[in-house]
Amino acid sequence: MLLVPLLLGGCAPAFGPLVREKCQNDGCTKEQQYVAEAYAYRVKLTTENPDGTFSVNYAILPNTEVARIVKNRLDDLKVVLDPKNLDWAPFIEEFGLRSELERQEQIFRALYARLRLVDNHNNFKEYMGERSSYMPSDHYRGYDASRVFVEDVFEAYPFSSDRIENARASGMLKEIERFVWSARMELGRKEPDPADPDDPNKFIWRPEEVGIEFISYKVMDTPNPRDNYVDYVEGTRLVMTKDGPKRESKPALKLFVPNGGYSAVLVIDKDKEGEIGFLLPDFVDRVSRVTSAQGLVTDSVLSRLFQRTEEEKRVKPNAPPPIVVEIAPVGKNKVDVWEYSANGWTVPFRYKTERADNYTVSAKIKGDDQVAHDPTSPNQQIEYFRKMWNGNGSVYENFYPQPPYDQSNIVRVSVSDKRVMVVTNTGDEITGYVTPGTNKFIKDNPYSVEYTESETRWLLMDEDSDGKYEKRRQVAR
Repeated sequence: MLLVPLLLGGCAPAFGPLVREKCQNDGCTKEQQYVAEAYAYRVKLTTENPDGTFSVNYAILPNTEVARIVKNRLDDLKVVLDPKNLDWAPFIEEFGLRSELERQEQIFRALYARLRLVDNHNNFKEYMGERSSYMPSDHYRGYDASRVFVEDVFEAYPFSSDRIENARASGMLKEIERFVWSARMELGRKEPDPADPDDPNKFIWRPEEVGIEFISYKVMDTPNPRDNYVDYVEGTRLVMTKDGPKRESKPALKLFVPNGGYSAVLVIDKDKEGEIGFLLPDFVDRVSRVTSAQGLVTDSVLSRLFQRTEEEKRVKPNAPPPIVVEIAPVGKNKVDVWEYSANGWTVPFRYKTERADNYTVSAKIKGDDQVAHDPTSPNQQIEYFRKMWNGNGSVYENFYPQPPYDQSNIVRVSVSDKRVMVVTNTGDEITGYVTPGTNKFIKDNPYSVEYTESETRWLLMDEDSDGKYEKRRQVAR
């Protein structure tokens, strides 16, 4: 049932208010609006069974969206499991959570690989002209557990062409080209410095030698074809050993040219033989047709075939230096953790685009992080709105709300991207957008800013609302 909360959580904040807004514009009462919303959820998100019951229609959620959610979980686990993460590492070690979290990580990795396989196969079929791009989005693209959890992925998702396989079986698929590309790079692979493996700024270079053998084929029903265009290409990685190059057992690259087409379909598997995911394509792209496989020797193709991903090593760092605690004598002021600047502190890098709209918005309810908070109270208060900027340094800008949105009369606040809906205890429902510049929901200038620079998270504060941040201090990341 993992997908139920994901489905409702991903659709409801935007879908429900839109339905009610449409009904309100049509003159519906409040009761009619909420009845229409409930019915709309049933129509859009469920399917009626013959016995009158309803089943959740998972296909309404695109498979790509499920993959994105799972990828976010993997990214979160990567951060949490990093032994150098001083916020999480002590907690994980104290409660013995590492083995269970790593098990969860393996589960999410396997799930993500299956979800990406389904999407890649859908793309492959569409690019090969075997499926229409005009079919309803949930026909092939919607999430379906029966397509993800299959017993034999190679039988369920063959990346092959009937035209090529039939020509091979009949003897009409002829080899017309064969060549080998190889390279030796003295600065081929970066590895941690054995003398100090915990320091990410210290490393050594290892030489690397790579190669691939390309074989081009053409479907020939006559010994004298009218052109020399290839119909199919296979590229097999070469493993360099002390006894010379050895071919992997199966091709890592396939190029298909649909019959009569001016474009081709390129399929690449980044995983080397012996690695998890070998033979399961990672990239499926529509590319220009080539007359020779030599046209495939490009940076974009080679970087995918020979990915130089750093092997993730979760090495426990050296113990941090002991914390020194100083107790101030009675009557003395407590230690001030803030740094002050008469000229004000600023974010030392650019994080806004020219249009200054590369952000999403969230809202913080006052006291919602306290155990005694009652989320059903009709007298809640917005503490601040936050702009979360998509760019360098994970910059957050926190704004006090404009009147009347700073009053303790809030029943509910919903935020989707930049769209805000506020429901008050008098029944008013206000919607709008937190736009760049002046708008009705937030003050003109943020009262605080958070950003990350060189592994350090900083908080800047403006105490007198003059647009100048007189104070700053380090905060937990």
